[in-house]
Amino acid sequence: MPFAWYMLAAAMLYVLYGRDDFSLREELTRIKGELDSDGMLSSNTDVLDGREVSPEQLMAICDTMPFLSAHRLVVVEGLLKRFDPPERPRRGARGARGGSSEALERWRGLAEYAQRMSDTTTLVLVDEELSDKNPLLEALRSAGQVREFPALRAVLPWILERAQSKGIDISPAAARLLADLVGNNLWVLASELEKLAAYAQGRRIEGADVRALVSEARQVNIFAMVDAIVEKRAAVALRLLRQLTTAGAEGSYLLAMVVRQYRFIIQARELMTAGLPTREIGQRLGVTSPFVLQRILDQAQRYSLSRLKAAYRRLVEADAGVKRGQYGEELALELLVHDLARI
Repeated sequence: MPFAWYMLAAAMLYVLYGRDDFSLREELTRIKGELDSDGMLSSNTDVLDGREVSPEQLMAICDTMPFLSAHRLVVVEGLLKRFDPPERPRRGARGARGGSSEALERWRGLAEYAQRMSDTTTLVLVDEELSDKNPLLEALRSAGQVREFPALRAVLPWILERAQSKGIDISPAAARLLADLVGNNLWVLASELEKLAAYAQGRRIEGADVRALVSEARQVNIFAMVDAIVEKRAAVALRLLRQLTTAGAEGSYLLAMVVRQYRFIIQARELMTAGLPTREIGQRLGVTSPFVLQRILDQAQRYSLSRLKAAYRRLVEADAGVKRGQYGEELALELLVHDLARI
């Protein structure tokens, strides 16, 4: 019997978290599809703000019987992040980020509640990246299905696998070009793949199709080049740099974009170290796009502040060298790519 209870709870409680919000949302869509056998799930779905809801409110909603449907779906966004331990706990600090130790103890009861939750209710907790030491995450691991969605690193295999699963025929060269243009933004990649498939009308997608169709290819290419420089993918950065300069992009503009990104990353690193939440960091940086902000935060986590400042000094030197006429813009950028990859 204990095993049967565990399996029942695992089917009713899901914890989905991680940086890859595209794959996470696809999994949430899959769960919804499985539950919506009668077409009435949308009328029996509640989406709650985990920063505001109380355990009592959540349990009351979960206990509500579905209306004219076999299932009720309750989605809670951002609950577990409240209890992530800070990067550098202060001596004598108590409790967890965003909540007291008393609040944490109240939420720990969610693991026990999941064992007796109505079998008509499915509860899904959705969150961004979490610490392995998150106490609420640890408490819920044995109470349901917990799945992490880490940031995607191998973009090309993802494109090829995605295309195959959707019945899209794309050449490896075209897939590589698409990866270079878009980077690891899965939302954009999935959308561009669908547009390319419609454009090709059943034939194989080639590089010429990607160049002809991918939205604002040059601007996307610039951001992809900057990301490659920051992430020390020197070969990709140099290839994109040469493509851009051949297409007529101004070296001074490209250098300014690299400087701008490093400035964002340094500021983000300082704010993260100070313990500011993601939303406030975005406000201080003036970045409104969740995707762009997450890219900045991901890149900031790769380096210590001292290494970031060393990289920024090298950028200032390159800019000064160009202005003094020591070397041309394209050569300055190529040298910069090599130097930043070693910092």
